[in-house]
Amino acid sequence: MKILKYKKMSKGKYKVTFDTKEIIIYEDVIIKNNLLLTKDISLELLEKVLKENRYYEIYNISLSYLEIKMRSSTELNEYLKKKGFKSDLINEVIKRLEDEGYLNESRYIEAYTNDKLNLTSMGPYKIKKNLLDLGLLEYKIDEYLSTIDEDIWKEKLEKIIKKRVSLMKNKSLFIIKNKLKIDLFNLGYQNDLIDSLLNNIEKNDNDSLEKEYKKAYEKYNKKHTGIYLENNIRTHLYKKGFNIDDINTLIENKK
Repeated sequence: MKILKYKKMSKGKYKVTFDTKEIIIYEDVIIKNNLLLTKDISLELLEKVLKENRYYEIYNISLSYLEIKMRSSTELNEYLKKKGFKSDLINEVIKRLEDEGYLNESRYIEAYTNDKLNLTSMGPYKIKKNLLDLGLLEYKIDEYLSTIDEDIWKEKLEKIIKKRVSLMKNKSLFIIKNKLKIDLFNLGYQNDLIDSLLNNIEKNDNDSLEKEYKKAYEKYNKKHTGIYLENNIRTHLYKKGFNIDDINTLIENKK
């Protein structure tokens, strides 16, 4: 095949016109194979050039992907596979990016953890699970998480609890604590820390009980009277998590 001309393009690429086709080739590949000094190119050399060109294509696409935000090696690997690149070239590129410092597990773990700590409600266990799912090494994750003072997680959890309690002010204390315990565990917080903070919640259920009683009365008094009405209201309030003695006292006072 004969090389007829070169046309410089953006981002370090050239359009190379052969006697039978045109190919976009990276400048590094052209220099590496002395193509500027070559007029004729064998099929064997062309195959070598195309493979090297593919490598540089993957490398440059990876750099652009990493410029958007920091990524893990696993994320980059999956991204490149979806684009149809072969595993052997992907692995070569990833190894180069790791050697050059563009991919750094420890730095990624630190950045990811700090983002989730400051911008989300996630606790340490959920953050760890997410990092493991991204293919990061467990000992490196544990190593960084251990540097975060427990008081930071405690303060974060206190703010979450305070906000969520305010949104459930019409619920019974029992319901509030049980719902929060499940939600906070799912967010990745330690059970002991959750329990210690939930035990500090104080709430007078009288107003909530009164409001719930009115709702139950309006619901059941159209169908029931007397003891049947009382029992339906009592069951309704008990299921809402109110104390049975408080329920009985209220119902007696309503007679």
